[in-house]
Amino acid sequence: MKRITRFCLLAGMAFVSIARSSAQQETPWPFFAFDNGVGRGVWSASRQAETVKNLGYDGIHFNYINPKDFATKLAACGTADVPIHAVYIHTFVDQPGESYDPSIRDMIRLLKGSQSIIWMTLRDGVRGKQDVEAARVVREIAALAAESELKVSLYPHAGFYVATAEDAVRIAKIVDLPHVGVTVNLCHELFAGNGDRLAEVVEAAAPYLNLVSINGASPIPGNGSKDWETLPLGSGTFDTAAFLRLIRDTGYRGPIGHQFYAVAGDDMRKLSLAIGSWKRMKPAILEPGTP
Repeated sequence: MKRITRFCLLAGMAFVSIARSSAQQETPWPFFAFDNGVGRGVWSASRQAETVKNLGYDGIHFNYINPKDFATKLAACGTADVPIHAVYIHTFVDQPGESYDPSIRDMIRLLKGSQSIIWMTLRDGVRGKQDVEAARVVREIAALAAESELKVSLYPHAGFYVATAEDAVRIAKIVDLPHVGVTVNLCHELFAGNGDRLAEVVEAAAPYLNLVSINGASPIPGNGSKDWETLPLGSGTFDTAAFLRLIRDTGYRGPIGHQFYAVAGDDMRKLSLAIGSWKRMKPAILEPGTP
């Protein structure tokens, strides 16, 4: 364990010095790839980092697994000068005393100064009935994040205690800390049946918004409003550009990630399609006067 800790510290120092310079660039809407589209579990961390950099992404996200795995990713991203925009963690509302993996504390310390966002899920529990417990877990993670000068974003996930952006806003209001915000995950809002009310969802999230995820999508015929096929950006019938205009109009200019969960096909092809669409879409939406 001591060897892993020393390795983590060295990796973290290398990453932080690079991430500070990269993250401090004030480019609106830095675009990062979810690692579930970057050879997760198959590619080396070096290949993941080098691939997103060479394709033109502004960074990457990772799921936290364990200290050794994370140290390897930190080192690889430091070498490639690729910011880790978000680190995804699981927390549990209905497990007092065991709400999250304790090694997450060390991971957060390693990220001090990096401007990575702690992307926390809130799982299990009786949805809507255990907000006090949920807020307690968020405050614990938020305290660790504050020590490392990091933000927290509540990640809505279908089937979890916090399943939608509006769930996340409800908890963020209770927690009431300036560095705790919420994510609008397009695919999870679609899965929740909110495709026809995204303007309302985005308006509710706007005061707390500090991360956004997007993708292409098409409804699955005959399966109702909650069943969608997740696709690379630029594919499908869903108007992702219209969704991004809603985000733009809130004044949000922070990171935007591409969700690759359940996107079929070769990872290199998916990544290339998504970044190509993004490079065409972003300037058209962000240019002053664009309707």
